[in-house]
Amino acid sequence: MVKMCLKIFLGSLLSLLAVSSSFAEVKAYLNQESFFEGDPVTLKIESSENNKETPDISPLEKDFTILGTSTNSQLSTMNGKRSFLKSWTIKLEPTKKGTIQIPSITIGNEKTKPLALVITDLPPEVIAETQKHVFIEESIDIKDSTTYVQQQIPYTIKLFYDASMQTAEINTPSIDNAILEKLGRDQRYRVIRGGERFNVIEKRYVISPEKSGVLHIPAATVKGRIALSGGDSQSLRRQMDETDMLNSFFNDFRSDPFFQDFGGGFLTRRSQGPSKPFSMKGKTIDVEVLPVPKAFSGAVWLPAEDLIIKDSWTTRPPQLKVGEPITRLLTLQAKGLAGSQIPDIPIPKPYNMRAYPDKAKSETATDGNTVYGIQRINISYISDSSGKVNIPEIKVDWWDVKNKKQKTFVLPAWNFNVAPDPTRLIEKKSPSELFQEPSSRLKNNSAVTVDDNLSAANKFWDQTLIIIAPLLLLFAALFYRFRKYQVKKGGQQVFQQEKYSLNIATLLQACHTNDKQQATQNLLKYAQVYWHDDSLQNLGMIASKLETSSDVKIIKGLEQSLYSLESESWQGDALAKLIENGLPHKQKRAQQQDDLIPLYPA
Repeated sequence: MVKMCLKIFLGSLLSLLAVSSSFAEVKAYLNQESFFEGDPVTLKIESSENNKETPDISPLEKDFTILGTSTNSQLSTMNGKRSFLKSWTIKLEPTKKGTIQIPSITIGNEKTKPLALVITDLPPEVIAETQKHVFIEESIDIKDSTTYVQQQIPYTIKLFYDASMQTAEINTPSIDNAILEKLGRDQRYRVIRGGERFNVIEKRYVISPEKSGVLHIPAATVKGRIALSGGDSQSLRRQMDETDMLNSFFNDFRSDPFFQDFGGGFLTRRSQGPSKPFSMKGKTIDVEVLPVPKAFSGAVWLPAEDLIIKDSWTTRPPQLKVGEPITRLLTLQAKGLAGSQIPDIPIPKPYNMRAYPDKAKSETATDGNTVYGIQRINISYISDSSGKVNIPEIKVDWWDVKNKKQKTFVLPAWNFNVAPDPTRLIEKKSPSELFQEPSSRLKNNSAVTVDDNLSAANKFWDQTLIIIAPLLLLFAALFYRFRKYQVKKGGQQVFQQEKYSLNIATLLQACHTNDKQQATQNLLKYAQVYWHDDSLQNLGMIASKLETSSDVKIIKGLEQSLYSLESESWQGDALAKLIENGLPHKQKRAQQQDDLIPLYPA
C-alpha cells in the first residue's frame, strides 16, 4: 500500500513538472519565411514565464541590423485558470542575400529553436516600377578613370525622386584603402527627366586613395518607403509642392555636418496613404590608381592641384636682439589634399641661431568644390650673438596633378642684423679715466698745435672736471637711490604710467590659451616694467629673481616647454595665477620679513 502511494505521488509530481515545463516554453517565429531584398523582417519571441529575464539578441548582429525592439505582456483568466504571456517584437534588416539562419535566442534558462529565412532579389517588374519614382546616380570627375595615389577624386551621389516617395535614406559606401571627405552641404534642386519632374538631393565628396592599384568604390544604397500606385497624380504633386515648402526651412539643418552623423541623408515627406518599402543600389565604380611617378624626386610625395606657403614675417619683419626669442608662423596650404595627408614641412636650421619648431597643426577646409589641407607650424629663433644672421630658404617639392609634373615652392631666405644686448656694451671705467680721456687724446694728437693760452685753458678745464666729477657721481648716486625708492613704494603707479609698453591682458590671454611663445614675449616685457629692470632678457633671469621654489618651477616649466623639442604642450593657468598675484621679489620679500612679528615669540 505504501509503495502504491509513493508511485502515485511521484507520478503526480512528474506530471506537474511536465506541465510547468510546457508553460515555461519560449517560442520564436517570423512574420513570413521569404523576403525580397530591402524588406524588413519581424521576429517575435513569446514566453509564458513571468519573470524579469530578457532575450539575448546579440547573436542576431552577425547577419542583421537591429532596427528596434518592443515588449508586450498579457495576463488572462479562463475557467478559473490564470495564464501569462510576454512577447518581444524585434525589427531586423538583413545584411546579405540568400538563406540566413536565425540562431537560438536565450531567455534565462530557456532557448528558442533556430529559424531560417530566404532573402531574394526584387522582381524585375518591381524594380522597374520603383525606378519610375526613385533612382540614384553616382559619378566621379577624373580623366581616363586614372589618378595618382593620394590624389583626390571628386565623387557625387544624386538621388532623384517624385511625389510618390515618402521616406528615403542615402547610405554612403564604405571604401577600403581610401579617405572619404564630405564637401559642404547637400544641394537640392529640380530637374526634368523623360518629361517627368523630379526633385534631386546631391551629395558631393572627395576620395583620396591610399595605395596604388584598382580602387573599388561600392554602390551607394537608398532605402525608404514609396506610396502604392493608384493615387491622384495631381494631388500627389500638390502635396509634394507643399511638403517641399515646409522642408526647405529644414534642409540646411539636415545637410549640416553635425546632423550627418545622425543620418543627414534621411528625407521624410508627409504621409500619403498606404506605402511599401523599397531598397535600391547605384552602380559600382573602379578607378586605376597610379603609383608615385619615377619623375618625382622630392623627399615626400605631395600630389596637389596647387601649393603655397605663407610666412608671417612677410608683412611684419621682426627686429632681432641678442637673447630675445622671436616667433615665426609658417602656413602651408595644399589644394586637393586633406590636412592629415600633408607631411611635416622641412625646416632648415640657421648656423648661428637656435631654432625651436613646435609640433605642426593640421586641418581640412573646403569651398564646396574641393578640399584644402592646411598645416601651421610655429618656430622660435634665438640669437646668442650680434651681427648679421641668415635664415635659410625653405623648399617644398610637390607634384602638379593637372600638368603631371614636379614643381618646387621656394620660401625666400631672410637676412637680419641682430642688435647687441645693451647690458653687455657698458664698459666699466674709473672716474679719472673717464674724464682724463679727452685731455689724453689731445696730448697724443701730434698734428694739432696750440699756443700757451690754449694749453693753460685746457689745464684749467682738466682741473675743474677732476673737481666736479665726484660731485656729479654723488648726484647720480642720490638720484638712483631716490628713483629706486619711488619704484619700490609706488611700483603699481610706475607700471600704470608705462603700461603703453605692455598689455597685461595679452599676457593673461596667452596663458589662458596656452600660447607659450606669446606668453614668453609678454612675460619678459611685464617683468622689466614690474621690477623696473631692463636687463631681464630671458626666462632664466626672471626665475633667478623669484624666491619660492614653486614660482621658480612655473618659469622653468615655461622655459623647458619653449626650448625642448620633446615637449608638446604647455598649460598656462599657473603662470596666469602668478601674474595676477604679482611677482614676488627676493629683496622685497626679505625686507618684509624683517618687519614681521614672530609667530611663536620666545
